[in-house]
Amino acid sequence: MSTKNYSDYTKFNSSSTLNPFWITGFTDAEGCFSMSILKSKTHAIGWTIEPCFIITLHIKDLNLLKAINKFFKVGTVSLSGNKLARYRVRSRKDLQIIINHFKNYPLRTSKTISFVYFCEIFNLMNSNAHTNVEGFLKLVSLTHKLNKPISSSTLDKLSYLGILPSIELEVPVLDSVTDLDPSWISGFITGEGSFTYFTRTRINSKKNSVKDYTLVMEITQHSKDWFILNLIKNYFKLGKVYSETRAISKFRLTQKDEIIQKIIPYLKNNPLQGRKALQFSIWIEIVNILAAEKTRTLQRDSKIEILIKKLSKI
Repeated sequence: MSTKNYSDYTKFNSSSTLNPFWITGFTDAEGCFSMSILKSKTHAIGWTIEPCFIITLHIKDLNLLKAINKFFKVGTVSLSGNKLARYRVRSRKDLQIIINHFKNYPLRTSKTISFVYFCEIFNLMNSNAHTNVEGFLKLVSLTHKLNKPISSSTLDKLSYLGILPSIELEVPVLDSVTDLDPSWISGFITGEGSFTYFTRTRINSKKNSVKDYTLVMEITQHSKDWFILNLIKNYFKLGKVYSETRAISKFRLTQKDEIIQKIIPYLKNNPLQGRKALQFSIWIEIVNILAAEKTRTLQRDSKIEILIKKLSKI
């Protein structure tokens, strides 16, 4: 199998058209629905809440953020320091476009719960709930459950307004999802997938030192999204899902034949985007060398080491 067959789909620029399911899969991996609680001199209660949809990536994926910006036709892309780039949507008019997208192309991970809380806060703000103390405290209570809890210092500053009400929203049952769109999976892999390798040095029967290479495709998630990794495993009908420490779970695939027969054709039809696509193309070059040159030689290992160095620099 020649890697040149895959050169076209690994290249990416901001003029590329993104599939809406890909957008949702990538957002499940990298997107964030947030609410900022800020002091305000223009609001009667002295505080306000600002909603935001944001995706932050390495600056090398600036073109990918520009393509997402082009897809939604709202928001801005900006640089943050020397290493990061951000796509942000902050106006309520533009955020309605974002919300409509995710209602038509639903999120699949536990980020669904954040989206439910975000929408409730957004709707309450459209009813001007944030302009009075009672409504504002309700919004703070919902924001406290949106992603991570509000800092204790901020809660202390807000305490003079009153006690936060206890609010629980009805949220979808996450593991009731039974299938995944192929483009969603590709978007999710672009965000959460990795293409790497294991090496093992050993002494062969001729007393020579040789390296064994194992190519590894992984998708990493918090263990609360274990069910998503199992759905991906069931979709491909290969790989393993296992848990690590600190509530981290992984889908892992290491079999070269399965990579060649299933993963490569799949990602040809449902391409990765941005820097991850380039990483994948180099990773596949290594797969092809291992498939074509089964006998270990210094020449083969030298070619692989050159590609590994190239992979580490992307």
